[in-house]
Amino acid sequence: MRKLRWVILPVCLFVCLCCAGLWAQGAPQVFVSTGTAGPIYSIDTASGTVSSLIANPGADFEGMVVAPYNVGQSNTDESTHYLVYVCDTANNKVWRFDPSNPAGLEKIYDNNGALTKPQCGRITATGDLVVSSTVAGSGLWTFSGVTNLALGSGLQTPTALVGVSGSSQGVAQKNTGDLLVVDNTNGKVLRTPLVPAATSTFISGLSQPFGIARRGDGGIFVDTQGNKPSLLQYNAQGTGPTSCMTFKNNTPNFMQMALDNTLYVAVAANNNGTVRSINTNTCQQNQSYSIPQPAIGIALSPAMTASQSVTASNGTAIVNFGFTAFELNQIVGACSGSVSVGLASPAAINTLILNSGVPATPGVNLGLDGFEAMFSTANLNGCAAGNATSGVNNFQLSNLLSAGVVNPEIVVCTEPNVNPTNCQPQTTTLAQIGGWPIGGYLPNDLTTGGAKSLRCRIFMANAMPTGAQGQEAGTFCGFQSPLSNTFTGAVNSWNLALAAKITDGKSIPVKIKMASANGSCQNGPYITDATAILAVAQILDTKGNDVFVPIGLVSNGSSGLGQPLFKGDGNQQYLFNWDSSSCIMPSGVTQVCPKGTYSVSVLFLTNNTAGGAQSIYGAQTTLVTLK
Repeated sequence: MRKLRWVILPVCLFVCLCCAGLWAQGAPQVFVSTGTAGPIYSIDTASGTVSSLIANPGADFEGMVVAPYNVGQSNTDESTHYLVYVCDTANNKVWRFDPSNPAGLEKIYDNNGALTKPQCGRITATGDLVVSSTVAGSGLWTFSGVTNLALGSGLQTPTALVGVSGSSQGVAQKNTGDLLVVDNTNGKVLRTPLVPAATSTFISGLSQPFGIARRGDGGIFVDTQGNKPSLLQYNAQGTGPTSCMTFKNNTPNFMQMALDNTLYVAVAANNNGTVRSINTNTCQQNQSYSIPQPAIGIALSPAMTASQSVTASNGTAIVNFGFTAFELNQIVGACSGSVSVGLASPAAINTLILNSGVPATPGVNLGLDGFEAMFSTANLNGCAAGNATSGVNNFQLSNLLSAGVVNPEIVVCTEPNVNPTNCQPQTTTLAQIGGWPIGGYLPNDLTTGGAKSLRCRIFMANAMPTGAQGQEAGTFCGFQSPLSNTFTGAVNSWNLALAAKITDGKSIPVKIKMASANGSCQNGPYITDATAILAVAQILDTKGNDVFVPIGLVSNGSSGLGQPLFKGDGNQQYLFNWDSSSCIMPSGVTQVCPKGTYSVSVLFLTNNTAGGAQSIYGAQTTLVTLK
């Protein structure tokens, strides 16, 4: 579920940015394995220098993945402290090593379980290592919490996740955090949620597929090793295939995508190999790096960023990196420069949270192999937003957060060259007044969100209740007439057929109640001092096609607090009169809401609900159709 938040920040000024496209930066360092040849190499992509990291005769190093190392980190350098995991497929082993000390190569699996022929792999939001198996029928396996295990912790025993009828090769993360796994035997790409584990066909009709990677906007790339080895490109729904590149007399293997959508492909020839960097927006090759053995596996250093140059305009604009994004509103003044986003380990985030002084835990991005997305706005200049005299600012950010983050909050830190320990938590310095609901920049994928600040580092955290007024636990009593309740009881599931049908352009009363912990929705008592906000987005057009149009809300009638805050109506319930004749579109234009289906979500800022169907990912969302 996506909750993109509107935030008023009285300290830092904001801007409306019109993005000019991602800068091609790629990854500064690429690790490449060579299968039965043995060595693992490191490539400096700026100089093209190739260095041997590990020489292990007899090993079959193939699939690789970089993961955060969340042990013993006390500094705030977000891009350091990581390990590389590599699968020794033929020998039924899994290893990990610190690239700064490759002599410390450590075995975490040595044929001490039912897993055989492993292929690495992905890292989940909870720090689990997911590996596939080249043995038909074996499928996916998980090593629980490996990113929180200190080096030297010994062998780990994996747990079977889901079976795959054929030989499983590449694994990628879908936008929701679901996994995509290549079924090499049956020429398919399968999709599976982590819990409960089950597979469904996502792409079919492939000729010996092997590697897979997801672009920031959800586009899927699969390489095939059949009669005409090639790189194929699909949209976020796994349809609309096009040929991106062919590999004459070479065999493409594993792939990894950098934050700026540079794709790195390991390519094997008869006696040597190359690593190709490809601009996935144009399918043009940027660079080719030669190594003395066939290239099999790829892993990318997390010390990479993606940047967008920006210019100012009045109104509203979205700066979208795909895996994370933000929007700025109510813009006044001029602005120039750029915004960048990078990876941060949960250990580094924990250090920053401790500096903030507010109890919270990291909010790991589902699509970033155990890392968080951290924004930097250090390179914005001459920017002002909102009411120029008051310094009030309005902004939103999107991230892919798991359902375990039941109370996503914003932490804003000054840049390290200003004061690396000055982290200002959202609960004390920001006044949040909005959010975006389900849907997302990527159709059919439910995601989540946060916020950002000028010349600051910004990230999400799972905040803990503080016991302040309105924080008591309660039960959400559903939406009152004229809206209907479409939530099915299963997280992220709604029944469209039950959606209220309302003529567009009308005032739509959105009314809710919250029963106290010792009461009931039928008889009360009710919580009357909660703080709640409304979030609305169009998710289907009149033909039922997936869209995502976040709507800025205007209220009328008896509600009129700082929008989109609900107002107590004196009848133990909360009210927001949504004026559907005055919807603020992403372009900044105010108009009658387009006809179609909308998600309508309530977010309680006072932590009144948590977990399962009572979380922000379930019961507090319903569907409404404007006709």
